[in-house]
Amino acid sequence: MPVDNSHPLTDELLESMREEVNQFFATHEKIPTSIEYEEKVLEIARKFAAGLISGGLGKLPKDRNAKKKS
Repeated sequence: MPVDNSHPLTDELLESMREEVNQFFATHEKIPTSIEYEEKVLEIARKFAAGLISGGLGKLPKDRNAKKKS
């Protein structure tokens, strides 16, 4: 349920993560070891964090060291 004052990328990020989590729950019982289970959970968490960070940054400049025009 979207909130009226939410950021436009919120729904997009949450929807993509919803697909990841649904896929995980569909296959998590087939993961043989606890280490592999934890690695999969961490992979999902990293994807979420990366999406959150990249969405918050917006468009990045081509070169931060380029000479600025005044």
